[in-house]
Amino acid sequence: MESRKSKRSLRMALVLGAAVAGTALVGFGGLAVWNAYTENAGNSVAAGTLSHTNNTSCVSLLGTIPIGAGNGWCSAVISVTAINSTWSGQNGTIKIDNTGSLTSTFSMSMPAAPSGSLCADLTLKVTDLNSTAPDTGTVYPVTALSSTMSATSLYSNASTPSLNWTGNGTAGAGTGATGNTFTLAVAPGGSYGGHSTDAGQSCTFSILFTQGA
Repeated sequence: MESRKSKRSLRMALVLGAAVAGTALVGFGGLAVWNAYTENAGNSVAAGTLSHTNNTSCVSLLGTIPIGAGNGWCSAVISVTAINSTWSGQNGTIKIDNTGSLTSTFSMSMPAAPSGSLCADLTLKVTDLNSTAPDTGTVYPVTALSSTMSATSLYSNASTPSLNWTGNGTAGAGTGATGNTFTLAVAPGGSYGGHSTDAGQSCTFSILFTQGA
């Protein structure tokens, strides 16, 4: 009797042991499976640079229209004094170059009206270096210096002028796919010579270049 009970106990122990062992094998089965992996590491996003030069040494100000001194506040290209009734006009040139890494668009505007009573008797014309379509060289036709000028898109001086200026240009170059040169021509208007009241008067104005990407 005692022997039969011992045999049943042994069989029970064997069954329980096998169950525990099977559970252990199932639990560790994931480690025994063969695996292969790939990982795309180091993903990143970086912005290009946005900058341009106005003539050789004046560098653009990022994000803010310049006021006063510092980056983006460039020297005048037309500065003439003591003109008389026979004065025939004055030109000035501005070389714009896309020195940032981003392909960019450019525009020119006069957001603030010219200041001074002499302005009413003066005109402004703006041209660039291009002579073939889509840009034949006229940026602003002859216009009285009496009000603001809305923004106009600017072409690069690429062999085929483009509104999309290539990046990484050289400061002061003002030519090619990365730049262009603009000539500002201020001249007397039709009634200039006949207005004696223009004597002693003046006119000041600002030109704004805007870059976007």
